[in-house]
Amino acid sequence: MFSENVQNKYPGFQLNDNTGLIENLSVPEINLDTLFALLRSKDIARYEHVRSSLFTRQGLYSTGAAREQQSVAYVTYPRSGNSLMRKYFENLTGIATGSDMVMKFLPNMALQFCGFKGEGIVDNRVWIKKSHFPFTTPF
Repeated sequence: MFSENVQNKYPGFQLNDNTGLIENLSVPEINLDTLFALLRSKDIARYEHVRSSLFTRQGLYSTGAAREQQSVAYVTYPRSGNSLMRKYFENLTGIATGSDMVMKFLPNMALQFCGFKGEGIVDNRVWIKKSHFPFTTPF
């Protein structure tokens, strides 16, 4: 079953049957001020000390309470390589990226299952938010 695959692939996560989102039970969060200070720092020892807790396989959520809590709108055209760039952003910053796409469509659920746990989330938990607005089809 899909929910069993979620539990096997993402320990600590579960499938919310009402929303269709993969939710984190332990909710790892980081204050963006802390992350920005680390990224701006030239102290290698500090980076080595916190590297394993910040840059995990799963991106962290933002606490939403940072002094520099600014959102980045990543507006793209479908099939333009935006998922590759989102994964690059997640690997670079350690923060989960969000998307305004509706989770009732299979491609969006597949993205979430492939590691984009912020898919369908556009609140303060995610820093970079992808959108295809205004989305129009060519036919």
